[in-house]
Amino acid sequence: MNILYSRLFELQLLHDFFADGIAQSLSLSPDTSTQNLLKSGRMLLRSIPKGVIALYRAEENLSDPEVRLQVPCRFRFFVSSSNSGFLHTITDWNTPQKDFKTGSFFHFKNIPANASTNPASPETLGFQILDGLRPKELLEQIRIASQPTSVLFRVRDEAGNQISSGKDQSGNPLPLDLLLSPDDLGVFSLRLNVNEKADGIYSLELRNQADTETLYSKSYFLSSDAIGNTALGIIEISYVASPAHLYGPMDYFAVRLKRKSTRWTYIIVNQNKKLNLGTNQLSIRDKGNPPGSPYGVYTFQQDGGAPHPDIQVNNAETVIFKSQVPIPFFENPKLNLELRRTPGNRVLYANLPNPLRNGIAKINGGEAFSEIFVFI
Repeated sequence: MNILYSRLFELQLLHDFFADGIAQSLSLSPDTSTQNLLKSGRMLLRSIPKGVIALYRAEENLSDPEVRLQVPCRFRFFVSSSNSGFLHTITDWNTPQKDFKTGSFFHFKNIPANASTNPASPETLGFQILDGLRPKELLEQIRIASQPTSVLFRVRDEAGNQISSGKDQSGNPLPLDLLLSPDDLGVFSLRLNVNEKADGIYSLELRNQADTETLYSKSYFLSSDAIGNTALGIIEISYVASPAHLYGPMDYFAVRLKRKSTRWTYIIVNQNKKLNLGTNQLSIRDKGNPPGSPYGVYTFQQDGGAPHPDIQVNNAETVIFKSQVPIPFFENPKLNLELRRTPGNRVLYANLPNPLRNGIAKINGGEAFSEIFVFI
């Protein structure tokens, strides 16, 4: 008797920083509920170069499953990285709604109505930033700048339904609008216990007692699953009754991570002090790119005087140049950025260095800057 498997879905992990477009250093771990779902549905999860593929044990017609899962059903995968620092440095996680911060937790999710059976055009999963991953029983202690004498504590589930934050000593659900008072130090204690609820996204909110103003708000992915302890985020793939895609044509999904862009800032340091920065003019010229390069051609403008009136490095004078537009990070370096000197039209550097890919960008005026020190 032959054991036959058919493909249910393919999940691609993509990143436009890398030359081949495939995200590196990422790994997926099904959460406990998904492990149980795979086992009960006689399914396998296999790695492929672009991500993972889910297979189900099929009848001889290669379409019908031996064990049919019931809809709705959901597959969840915790996402980890073997080089998370580098991943965060090269990736633009920010959204119009929220910036990614230390401790943030990303969440990718499909929309069943947008399912794609075209391998050349997989469904791009929706993305949001959560404030973190937390256990389903937690205590948060916070201060509010306006120092209210009481607040309303509310908890909502992923669907936006208001739920109780836990139970009282008698085992009865606490009020949906729970009135809290601060301690003598002005600290509010937010206690949450939703162990009886499913893992998922929950929001915590404090409102003023008149219910006219939000004083505090957080959205967390709550889970007591130890598999996710070191995860950076989670991916969810859901199947519903309509549209019916479970066991139909193979579905294709894609997580698309975006490269970060920064304004490149060259700090030219007159280390040997043999060049008179007052009489010799420096400039940066972009000579273009070799065939197949992903970069554009960029203009650099001098920032401040020559020498710069305020910035020295080890008592050496500097000249500073900034790119006029943000330049994206790519795996392959940007070539043909020349540092030139006039008079004489002399090339001091034929290929200026790129920013370190594992360097931390500085934020100034809402823009990200990468500093590159060049010693002459």
